[in-house]
Amino acid sequence: MFVPEVLQSVSDRVVDHPRIRCTDSWSSDSAGRWSLPFVALLSVAPSDFISAETAWYVVFVPRTKSVTVYPATTGGISATFQHQTFNREGSGSLPWRLGNPCLDRPAAAFGRSSWNGQPDAIDEKVVWHLERLLIWIDAAAAGELAVEGEPLELPSGPGQTNFPVVGFVGTDDDLTFWRDRINEWGWVDLAKLPGAKISYAMTTFRDRQLAPIRKSEWGRTIDGADPAKAGLWIALDSLPVLEPWELPRTWVDLSAHLGGQGVQLADVFEQAGADRRLRKDDRGTITLFLGFPLAELIGETPAKYHWIAVGSVELSDRKAKKNGFRAIEQTRRFLDRARPTANSPLTWLRTVNWEPDQIRTRSGLGTGMDSERVLIIGAGSLGGAVSENLVRMGMTRMGILDHDILDVGNLTRHVLGMDAVGHDKAAALANALSLIMPDADVRGIVASFPPGTNELADELRSFDVIIDCTGSDAVLDAMAEFDWGGEKIFVSLAMTWRAEGLLVFTASEATFPAIDAKESFHEMNVPPTDLGDARMEGIGCWHPVFPATAADVRMWSAVGARTILEAIRHPERRCLYYRQGFDGTVEKLNG
Repeated sequence: MFVPEVLQSVSDRVVDHPRIRCTDSWSSDSAGRWSLPFVALLSVAPSDFISAETAWYVVFVPRTKSVTVYPATTGGISATFQHQTFNREGSGSLPWRLGNPCLDRPAAAFGRSSWNGQPDAIDEKVVWHLERLLIWIDAAAAGELAVEGEPLELPSGPGQTNFPVVGFVGTDDDLTFWRDRINEWGWVDLAKLPGAKISYAMTTFRDRQLAPIRKSEWGRTIDGADPAKAGLWIALDSLPVLEPWELPRTWVDLSAHLGGQGVQLADVFEQAGADRRLRKDDRGTITLFLGFPLAELIGETPAKYHWIAVGSVELSDRKAKKNGFRAIEQTRRFLDRARPTANSPLTWLRTVNWEPDQIRTRSGLGTGMDSERVLIIGAGSLGGAVSENLVRMGMTRMGILDHDILDVGNLTRHVLGMDAVGHDKAAALANALSLIMPDADVRGIVASFPPGTNELADELRSFDVIIDCTGSDAVLDAMAEFDWGGEKIFVSLAMTWRAEGLLVFTASEATFPAIDAKESFHEMNVPPTDLGDARMEGIGCWHPVFPATAADVRMWSAVGARTILEAIRHPERRCLYYRQGFDGTVEKLNG
């Protein structure tokens, strides 16, 4: 077989390597992958899980130019370590297992050396991975893969895929609450995320008699959802991990490990099955949840309570029977006791902490403003886009005030879609925002400003941040006359004609300073409104439509959201004018 020159050069470069010995030449398979078998030698003492010599394959995929190192099926490591995918056997005739070590860690890897970035040249990239594997196996054999102070990686388990997924949230007293219930068990309701692919949220925890003992705090959508599945929870005092670092692979492994913590899983299953058969609905599989204290960094004291889950757990229903046994309750108890002692494989599910700070990690904001209650006045294109940005960034307790109805013409630049046409903008936008994030709690208020009833006026006074997105001087005047009942943070956002710019006024006062806001806007010398350039929507009485594209609205909503966050962090009276140049750049002018 002809081996590409760049790959052959790899073999030539390692032929005299003191710790790498190629056992064959490069070969390709039907999937277009090139693989090279080799043996890696330890430079430290071997351990129970890594011998002095281990067999590996380095795999190169030309199409993606990716390089991965896998343990060989014969002579390779079979255990799973930290910083390694679950080390299961490959399918079919693959000569390697699928537990590839993580060799791309950016800095201070394994506490031994800093790693430079990967080289671009293919031969150098392959050698780069081989050298890092040598560091990895030494650290694995010495028990030094997990370094104190690094983020904790939960162990891998068999059967885990991206979906199904189960999310959970905790509270500040989680550790105290669950530590008082170590080795106890009960039931938990699972709500399905509407429209999502096999995604659930843990909502209400119950004791063995189904009495609620703890309710998770979710947003409006999840809180209002009916339970879709049932789960069985067990509170543990530590993570159920097998050495070196993997979740149990079989029921008998899990039962043995939990037995060491004082939990007899056979007893739990027997009683849980019997309890469920006394209820109206006793059919279908359940999910087993195991909870334990968790530290975010290796070596730290646990700060959170975490849950992992085993899916598709069977408990006998009232019709269950077994050949050779009488179809009675004693037989069903026997079957339930036997399930967790069998050598059958487990199917671990992916569980994720969906607390607000966790699900917004990638936003990089860390605003800490989730306690603010925000009122958006105006659910038009700008108000809709601004409110969406705020919800995604963590300001989830929100009210949307607007009396208008969504029309098809609004869809050109609104965040809502066709399913909202004909509905009240405020209610439709609130529903859409509440579906965006698990913690979103947005209420639509179908009314105009100022409020027409005392009840509505009292509700509006409960908000901390008031954001005007109407672009209406009449609304600003009404905000000045309204009794807000105390100091509020005010932000008024208004796009200029053709969305050439964005006017921003902020204040932190008990009364909105409308006169100052309007005078400040006037002094900004924005381009005048040109009705000759206006558009008419439909046929009939002349009604000018504000010309702006969806891209303009999205840009100014992003700028507006940032100014809102700044106004909350540093509340003061200020006026700003963001102006877009012909080349697309944005200039900020201070009033």
